Amino acid sequence: RQLKFMASNLEKKIKAELTKLLESDREKYEKFFSVFGMQLKYGIVADYGQKKEMLQDLLLYWSSKQDKLVTLKEYTDAMPEDQKYIYYASGESRSRLGQLPQLELLRQKGYDVLFMTDEVDEFVPQSLMKYADKELRNITTEDLGLATEEEKKAAEEKAEQAKTTLDFVKDTLGDAVKEVRLSTNLGSHPACMVPEGGMTFEMEKYFAAVQPDLALKAKRILEVNVEHPAFAALESARITDPDRAKKYAEILLNQAMLIAGLPLENPSDYTDLVCSLWK
Repeated sequence: RQLKFMASNLEKKIKAELTKLLESDREKYEKFFSVFGMQLKYGIVADYGQKKEMLQDLLLYWSSKQDKLVTLKEYTDAMPEDQKYIYYASGESRSRLGQLPQLELLRQKGYDVLFMTDEVDEFVPQSLMKYADKELRNITTEDLGLATEEEKKAAEEKAEQAKTTLDFVKDTLGDAVKEVRLSTNLGSHPACMVPEGGMTFEMEKYFAAVQPDLALKAKRILEVNVEHPAFAALESARITDPDRAKKYAEILLNQAMLIAGLPLENPSDYTDLVCSLWK
């Protein structure tokens, strides 16, 4: 009992000192965080998030909008009034995350996105779930929540009109994807790959590294932008040249895999496929 009491007091003392350092000497705290930030993150996910309330204000993540490290409080304080969610993306590097198609619409709205690049970051948002009553939302796996009711209805109509071509792409790709569907989150980009369910692609990579025998894989969904010229070309080819349309579908699949940071089963086949369209 006495040891638990001492441990509790030590936790409070350390938290107070770190908070003081964060507020009084930001540069020094960022150096500290670069070395010990991983331990703070593991502290959040440990024991089913029992310590998340204590540790969440000590976290730092890279802001895509401000181009620097920010706390969750700094992020939420800077949010536009109409922004509903705390947006984040997880991946192996800031440079790769900065090229995600889903960023385009968020940038146009003036919304910030937190870049999370440590392996444990894939689990931190699931432990936190919310901060300052704002839900944390992964831009690569969840709806961005930007569409109005009118835009949602229009998207449903477009999906119905494009159903024949979407079904054609799914039939062409077979088991490579679970579903092919329309997306309104891609801006000017043609396609992306998203996971279904709780497992993300970053989790898949993590488990492949630590427990390869399990062969755990996220279910893949190909999302396409029916407003993009690439889809128009595919739709036209489906009618006039089905074999060429199948090649377009396979190229969209491989491009979406590359954007998601997923390995291609045979990169040589992909390059041959692209080159075959030059004839």
